[in-house]
Amino acid sequence: MLRCLFLLCLLAPAVLRAADDLFPYAMPWNDNTPGLTSLADWNERPAGAQGFVSVRDGHLFAGARRLRLLGVNIVFGSCFPSHADADGVAGRLARLGVNIVRFHHMDSAPAPRGLLQRDMRTMDPAQLEKLDYFVAALKRVGIYSNLNLHVGRMYPGFAGWGETTPKYWKGVDHFFPPMIAMQKDYARDLLTHVNAYTGKRYADEPAVALVEINNENGLLREWRVGSLNEITGLYREALQQGWVRWLKARYGDDAGLARAWGAREVPVGEEMFGARINVRGNEPGWNLQLVGQAQATATPMAEGVGEVKVTRAGAERWHVQWHQNGLKFKAGEPYTLSLRLRADRPLRIALQAMQNHAPWQHLWSTELAVGTGWQDYHITFAPTMSEEVARFTLGNLGAGEGTLSVAKASLRPGGNLGLAEGESLARGNVAISTSSDFLSRTLEAQRDWLQYLWDTESAYWRGMQDFLKRDLGVKSLIIGTQVSYSPAPLQGELDVVDGHAYWQHPQFPGKPWDMDNWRIGNSPMAGIDGAGTLAELAMRRQPGKPFVVTEYNHSAPAEHAAEAFPLLAAYAALQDWDGIFIYSYGAHDANWQPDYQVNFFDTHGDPNKMSSLLASAALFRRGDVSTPGADLSPVPERATLVESLRRTYQMPAAYLWGAPRNLAALRPVSIGTPAGDGVPLPLRSVGGELVWGVAGQQTVSVDTRRSKGLIGKALPQAFDAGGIQLQVLNARLGHAVLLATLIEGRDFSSAGSRMVVTVLGTSQNTEQRWLDAAHTTLGRRFGKGPVLVEGPVARISLPVAAARVKAWALDERGQRRTPVTVTGHDTAVLETGPQHRALWYELLVQ
Repeated sequence: MLRCLFLLCLLAPAVLRAADDLFPYAMPWNDNTPGLTSLADWNERPAGAQGFVSVRDGHLFAGARRLRLLGVNIVFGSCFPSHADADGVAGRLARLGVNIVRFHHMDSAPAPRGLLQRDMRTMDPAQLEKLDYFVAALKRVGIYSNLNLHVGRMYPGFAGWGETTPKYWKGVDHFFPPMIAMQKDYARDLLTHVNAYTGKRYADEPAVALVEINNENGLLREWRVGSLNEITGLYREALQQGWVRWLKARYGDDAGLARAWGAREVPVGEEMFGARINVRGNEPGWNLQLVGQAQATATPMAEGVGEVKVTRAGAERWHVQWHQNGLKFKAGEPYTLSLRLRADRPLRIALQAMQNHAPWQHLWSTELAVGTGWQDYHITFAPTMSEEVARFTLGNLGAGEGTLSVAKASLRPGGNLGLAEGESLARGNVAISTSSDFLSRTLEAQRDWLQYLWDTESAYWRGMQDFLKRDLGVKSLIIGTQVSYSPAPLQGELDVVDGHAYWQHPQFPGKPWDMDNWRIGNSPMAGIDGAGTLAELAMRRQPGKPFVVTEYNHSAPAEHAAEAFPLLAAYAALQDWDGIFIYSYGAHDANWQPDYQVNFFDTHGDPNKMSSLLASAALFRRGDVSTPGADLSPVPERATLVESLRRTYQMPAAYLWGAPRNLAALRPVSIGTPAGDGVPLPLRSVGGELVWGVAGQQTVSVDTRRSKGLIGKALPQAFDAGGIQLQVLNARLGHAVLLATLIEGRDFSSAGSRMVVTVLGTSQNTEQRWLDAAHTTLGRRFGKGPVLVEGPVARISLPVAAARVKAWALDERGQRRTPVTVTGHDTAVLETGPQHRALWYELLVQ
């Protein structure tokens, strides 16, 4: 029986201490040298040799062989390297165990950063030639391609409706025919193009495994986040016309619609708001709530209700709120709200009817855009639940300093609910719902609106897939978009289902992507309760369909980011997924030379992440972590999914209806996994090969026939993996990644066995400077090359006589640099450390 490897000898208790100085470590960008650390022979050459990638039993296959994809994203100008660079990059990727490249953001900018000319319609011949050569170079070394059709193009010739126009026309390009036509034109021009180096149209190229229609884009999602709230002109007209057609097909006439929606007019009753203004407190009338460091005053107005003056903004928008207390609401009954407002600067405020006690649930909510002139607002709404102790809130006032003036505020029971005065199918003017006024409709109308969006989005995805396959003859498998942007059952109507996730993605408190104002969470994910991003991904999977994750990362400059790909690979294997992709490999500007982490995502200059790919490829591609099979729990009915969207405003996921998130670290799960009781840590996977939360610590263990490892917090004792001991003795942050991968031989102790030991800690760029004590932001001080890495002190012991084992520290190319002494007698002990200036070690059993 094969012995496992890994972990420390029991010689002495581990003592965590400050690590020695970091050392520079730069891995060549074009290294394709053979050797123990090269996985190039794992790829069948050329890619597509067995024909087009197909789907069988819900998984990807190349011919008769199961295919698992380990990929990288290559973006913007890096999609079009010189021929020499293309060959260098392809060779290195194959060496690292990569077998697919996702070509991303090719449409987002004109040449030389993109594929299109300045008109953003016409393919640039020089760029297309470079892409052809790159695809062919990848094919030669057994690497497939995934071609993305729409990612970041702002369709030319269309005027937006101001600052709120959705980025890249997301959502709008699902229902606006001229934009759909542009998508088809781009797809036709690219996929019917004949690659000069392969002699095939991209539509006929078996090395193109996947074609992706529209990245991170869904109509339901864009509506939900408010991107369509201020839609105008032809765009609104197209959405409105589709809505009226949908209602006519469903109900026929106005009488049928009124019955279905429960439209009614209820006489208006007595005033519910009190006139008193209280400085603070919870008394009937108006009460000012301040949280944290926020400062504001509320004072009466000579002619009107009063005004709130914010003199110090809150850390969050909701840290200044003005409440009307002492209210009661009945579910489903109409209430008429009248406000007359102005502000001293453009302001977006929240209106909320909600519980005035824990758990502070919303009964109704919307948002208003308030300008500098007086404006009247009249809204009729129906609460979603009854509440005897409730309040009404003017919220989100803490976003900045300034004054909100309220000349009139009235709330009365009763009003016209369901259809507004004058709305009629015959006139074609039944208004669309925005996310801000959605709850002003009846429950039945809300459900109809979401079902209309669902049907419209479904028609878009199916229509685009039909165009690609029937009109263009595309033989590759089709992805629509990602399940955090579109419901999994919609994406399940296509060939392959996809997800994206980032652990602690950078946040931008001010304007998007402001490099002077950002922060990250900067804490490890390994072993945390709730299973982190793994649960987010797993519980949106559509059962019975291949599932890939085409974007994943633990964003730089996080100090524990070395954990990212081993964790993903191990649990993707457990979940029986079909592909995982790093976002991104680089380089945004087509410069492959940098030996440092240039931004949040490019990883080609990150030696920790690149070094972790060998072990990750073994865990996932080679199948070192076994799987009990996919979760085929039935997907909830469509009505249940629509109702979940209505209640939560989130894309459907099993945890939204009670499935414990920790199940994702135990066994395969999907969107259909049923509700159940909580599952406490530690979480030993089915088969026992993985443990999430070893000994209650933020540590993950790996114990398979050919892979052993510890990821996360260093443990106080050695971990026993089938007779092989491993322990981290010294790591800067008390966290490390320690992985042992058998490359040659039957097991870790047989004669002729060769293994790679990967030991990773923290890393940082040269002259990188944290701007805060919590290490949440660098601002623009990312530093320069080379990357400085840690060499954690760890011990690994094998149940083999020390005299039979030789060890070497490996250099940046994965070649033997210097011998390392193996100690012990009947047990061979290797101790790693910064003195070896290595992230990889080779062990040979003689």
